[in-house]
Amino acid sequence: MGRKHTPFSSLSRRKRRAATLKIKTLIYRERGTWGGIFYDECDHDQSVASGNWTWSDIVFLVHDPAVFWNAEIITANMAFTDAVEEAAFREVMSGLHTEDQYQAAHFSTTPNIDANGKIISYTLLRRPELNYPQLDGMTIGNFVDKRAQAIIRDNPPPVYCGYRILPGYAAGTGLRMIVESDVLDRGVIEAAISDFRARGECNRVSDIPARVRYSDEIHCKPINMTK
Repeated sequence: MGRKHTPFSSLSRRKRRAATLKIKTLIYRERGTWGGIFYDECDHDQSVASGNWTWSDIVFLVHDPAVFWNAEIITANMAFTDAVEEAAFREVMSGLHTEDQYQAAHFSTTPNIDANGKIISYTLLRRPELNYPQLDGMTIGNFVDKRAQAIIRDNPPPVYCGYRILPGYAAGTGLRMIVESDVLDRGVIEAAISDFRARGECNRVSDIPARVRYSDEIHCKPINMTK
């Protein structure tokens, strides 16, 4: 996990162009599902059917044949929920002793090994939830839920739709897109890409906070495991 990577922007133009060509080919090959503007590795039908498609990792092209965007696109509601829960978790961690903070922030895994003895993935080991006196005798999860509701009531963080370029990605140019939509679909994603391009493919944040609501449901993007 600590392995260093070479930022895409520091590669030679020849290498960047070769990588971008692969993305272009992928987008074209999967145009029947995704329309030819972008590519997403998730299972489209399963994502739509879930009714809770609130984030995706997508790739799309620009005019420069040696550049492509590697973007996370999320709904404003998802961004709001993330911000609330992150603030609640920071409060929880600040109330714990150092050793308890370490235990809460570190997870154990077990390797999954194939028939040839090669590690192909890792499974997260769930720990039993502990009750902490510093958290009014609650578990971390329960206290986070309690604080989240208080933050929503007393000090809800504003969320602004727009685009933020994230430098240093190993694959393509990083980008975060926040859109004001309850759920994602192909049309919403295509509209966001079109707007980003029309605005000059640069950082842009709305002047007006998005209308948001909180949801503590699991926000998942079904993955097509055949890819």
